[in-house]
Amino acid sequence: MRIIQIGLICSFFFCSTVLSAQYNEYIEAENNRISITEQTEKEIEDFIKQNFNSYKLSKENTTEIIQHLREEENFTDAQLETAMINAKKHELRKLFFAKNPDKKAGYVALPVPLSIAELCTNGDFESGTASYSFWSDMHAQPQSGTNFFLSCATPTALTATNVMTPTTNNFNSRVTVINSAAGGYQQFDPVLAGLGVNVPTLNTNGGTRCVKLNNQGGFGSSDLTTMSRSFTTINQPTIDFNFSLVMDNKPQHGQDIQPYFRVRAYDQNDNIVDEICIIANPDNCLFNIIYVNNERRVLYTGWICARLNVGEILNQPGRVEFSVSDCQPSAHFGTVYIDNICGLVCANPQLGALNLNPEQYNCPDIYNNTPLQVCGTYQPPVNATLSTMTLDIVQNGTLIGTISAPSQLTATTFCFSVLPSLFGANPSGDFEFQVHANFTTNCPAGTFIFEISDNSSSIGPDVTFINCCTPTLTLTSPADDTNNLAPLIVKQRERSDWIKATNVIAVGDNAQSNGVVYHAENYVELNPGFEAISGSQFAAYPEGCTENFLYREPNSTTSAQQPETYEIDTINLIKLSGGFAIVPNPSSSFIDVIMKDAKLNKVEIISIDGKVVFSKNFETTDKVQIDVSDYKEGVYIVNVTSEKGNSIAEKLVKN
Repeated sequence: MRIIQIGLICSFFFCSTVLSAQYNEYIEAENNRISITEQTEKEIEDFIKQNFNSYKLSKENTTEIIQHLREEENFTDAQLETAMINAKKHELRKLFFAKNPDKKAGYVALPVPLSIAELCTNGDFESGTASYSFWSDMHAQPQSGTNFFLSCATPTALTATNVMTPTTNNFNSRVTVINSAAGGYQQFDPVLAGLGVNVPTLNTNGGTRCVKLNNQGGFGSSDLTTMSRSFTTINQPTIDFNFSLVMDNKPQHGQDIQPYFRVRAYDQNDNIVDEICIIANPDNCLFNIIYVNNERRVLYTGWICARLNVGEILNQPGRVEFSVSDCQPSAHFGTVYIDNICGLVCANPQLGALNLNPEQYNCPDIYNNTPLQVCGTYQPPVNATLSTMTLDIVQNGTLIGTISAPSQLTATTFCFSVLPSLFGANPSGDFEFQVHANFTTNCPAGTFIFEISDNSSSIGPDVTFINCCTPTLTLTSPADDTNNLAPLIVKQRERSDWIKATNVIAVGDNAQSNGVVYHAENYVELNPGFEAISGSQFAAYPEGCTENFLYREPNSTTSAQQPETYEIDTINLIKLSGGFAIVPNPSSSFIDVIMKDAKLNKVEIISIDGKVVFSKNFETTDKVQIDVSDYKEGVYIVNVTSEKGNSIAEKLVKN
């Protein structure tokens, strides 16, 4: 027995040594990747300097947007000019990656090898930023306008041109590693310290490093900065982490345009498993408040602990994403310090927690209406109490039914009793459970409500009615009249034997390939009284319970595979070739003639048959505007005479 024990001990130490070596190899490869991206950043700097005067923004000085900015913030002309410079630098960065697409690869973290997937690999950043990817969406003002900002729902994704590499102890950078052992380290957040409050930049139990996302710049670019980490295997039911928020807040702004901090857990198909979003709100007693002046309050949390519930993707691949944004008009910042992303268990999650137990139901008993039990666990936010809890049944984003309260409730658990009849008279397809809870707490500003949700109980559908349809169905008018805008369970019908229809199919939005579809194994019988009104879309297929409701084009027997789509960054720059640019080109109304590094004093426009349709001398300037709305469609030549007497020509297309 002793010999066996010694053998087991040796085996254990051998395995530990191998895993340690594999871990070190991974960290070394990641650090090498990061080093390459740091060199790329220097190349980008040089590229911007070399090309700055060779381009102009293609969306320049939009009057309506500038007016909007000045209504929201006290932007000066100098600040607007700075915004335009920053916007052009951002577009040139995008142009660099467009010209050097291979450079992007180094910005994406290498996958953690399966052999060490069970380890908490670098959750505390003590090995730098190995296993993390970073990007930042610069919504440059006034160019970006207002439509991009959707508060906590604002989209973001890593593209070929928004990738970032972290700096070290650079508080002006949008991504930086706080490192107490490196030069430039500041023990306390500089913005708060400048206002007389000392909040540590490092978590007291977080070692010597953490990551800071976004800066305190503001004015000119509403930055949304993101850090992402992929897990080969999610090996714990929760992912806990520490964070410290510092956010600007303008009293005159509505909550919908304030800075926010968002954390999401995704499954391997990029479905959101759990989400936390905190908007800069002085009524939320999560925040401490510094009143700077009538135009500005600074909100901060200090270091706190929070939790994402990922039990439904346990032992599956997953990803965690942290994002923080400035306010929409860009003059008020949001920034966050993050640490201990794995290997930590919150004794008391500050923001509370809510989680549905992983359950899946296949073809529930709709005939006897036997109830389903949908249960879970919850933990209130600190100093908050549960006020309401509801359960939604959702299909493809459409709300099917709601249960207003649990049937069983304790201090930590809940259960809802769900009748299958809530899924509809003839349910078909997949359904998800979504639980929503409101917790109330008393803050200095009054009662504040924390909202927590869990959008699914399991990987894939929570309830499915696939391949469990009944044999026959009779549809009559007007009870069963429908169109292609109806819920799926109404417009998509199938039976294992037959369907007999005397209902009416009406016109909805007439969107192509979005019609009403019936199929049955033996036949679909359209009896007297059935009508598909002209312009509606209806199809019937002899397929039985296949669950394939794709509306097919005439003469098509199989569904065509949809082409893959890719996100493309638009580069909003005009190359100032030949000495000047015509913006826009083609044009149907006004054009701007913009000189590059020179000035003009005369412009002529000549039609393709040689007639001079415009000729005018100007006071020496670098930009003029000309109305071409009365010109016939076609090609024209624009001749410009520079102040030095040089003549330059460009082609104009009038549409």
